[in-house]
Amino acid sequence: MNALCELDEMAPAQACVTSLGSQKTFQVPTPVMQSKKEVVAFFGVGVECIGEIWFEGNVQIDGRLEGTVHTKGTLVIGDRAVVKAKIEAGSVICKGNIQGEVVAQESIKLLSPGLIEGTMSAPSLSVETGGIFHGRVSMGVSS
Repeated sequence: MNALCELDEMAPAQACVTSLGSQKTFQVPTPVMQSKKEVVAFFGVGVECIGEIWFEGNVQIDGRLEGTVHTKGTLVIGDRAVVKAKIEAGSVICKGNIQGEVVAQESIKLLSPGLIEGTMSAPSLSVETGGIFHGRVSMGVSS
């Protein structure tokens, strides 16, 4: 059994079983989007965080977060997530609720039923039917 949930294509509700080196195992929901890179951090439903977080890889948030998020990888905001933050990421995929500033070096994908209120800046932006955006967009090559 593969112990890594991977971030690239839409996946049905599945889970992978993993362990953190202890006797206990737990199920981690398959990320909203799948790719060839593993998720290095997962904030599940019920997890609340206030502050500034830094990651090198892919992150999925399904809980609540307030503050600042920095990652060079992909940030996935699940459909039950509520994020009030300044976000700086390689790419952002949003199915949940983001309030704040979103800056992506590669792309922002707003999927249904996602909502972004604030500003978005990225070289590439896509909004799926059902995705909602209120605010200001800046597109082009980031410096």
